[in-house]
Amino acid sequence: MQVGSFGFPEQQRSKVEKILRLSRRRDYELVAFDETALPDVLLVFGEEALSAPSVSALPADYRRRLVVVSRQKPKEVSLPHIGYPLISSRVIRVLDGIVDRTIDSVPLTDSDAPQAADVSESKKVALSDGSRTQETEPDDNALRVLVVDDSAPMRQALADQLMALPMAMQISFAEDGASALSVTDQQHFDLIFLDIMMPGIDGFETCTQLRQKAHIKKTPIIMLSSKTSPLDEVKGIMAGCSTYLTKPIVPDEFQKVIRRVSKWITEYRPERAASQARTN
Repeated sequence: MQVGSFGFPEQQRSKVEKILRLSRRRDYELVAFDETALPDVLLVFGEEALSAPSVSALPADYRRRLVVVSRQKPKEVSLPHIGYPLISSRVIRVLDGIVDRTIDSVPLTDSDAPQAADVSESKKVALSDGSRTQETEPDDNALRVLVVDDSAPMRQALADQLMALPMAMQISFAEDGASALSVTDQQHFDLIFLDIMMPGIDGFETCTQLRQKAHIKKTPIIMLSSKTSPLDEVKGIMAGCSTYLTKPIVPDEFQKVIRRVSKWITEYRPERAASQARTN
């Protein structure tokens, strides 16, 4: 599968070449951009590069194969985006998603194109708002995660950290405790992130009510707080939380917490699946 690059500094182009070698699902080859022999996917460095004559003159139906690499999402929201600095897992995920949608399957119509919030997440991550989940590809093995927080930047920060993990993800969002209680009646989750300070019922009460649901009794619940005191920790334990994360998210601490709970999730999921099978 040929991946072209346009406008990349040599150091970043070399990094992309190394990242492509990490793909286990497909053989990606970084090639020089040639207008007469277009690659399967074209990475464009910086939104301003879209205005370059050789890029702006590309056929309209090829634009869905353009991927903008930049710090900010492009103004043209239909274009896939890879955040900069480059993260290996994210680059591979986005490329896999582009190939799945435009090459390995029937190309999308404009009305089917992913919106700006989830274009860069690719097929392995399903972002949702409340109880509405937008899955780019169902995956029974994906880790189903619910993020409950009234802060949009915090929800995005957690999504970014989750996307950097090597496993497939389906991420759902809820903005308050009431929404979390509602969505967990409709869906099963493997992991829940729960903010303490929210409008309406707070995280402690939400956690208490979640633990009263039979299918959530063993689900890891990670409470989120801008600061934790011994009293908060006691209240969290009494409410049934599994552990804490402080805000803003520190990547190293996030990774440590995820490693602690992932082993338990791996052991618990087969048990839950067997229980659900017996119930059905």
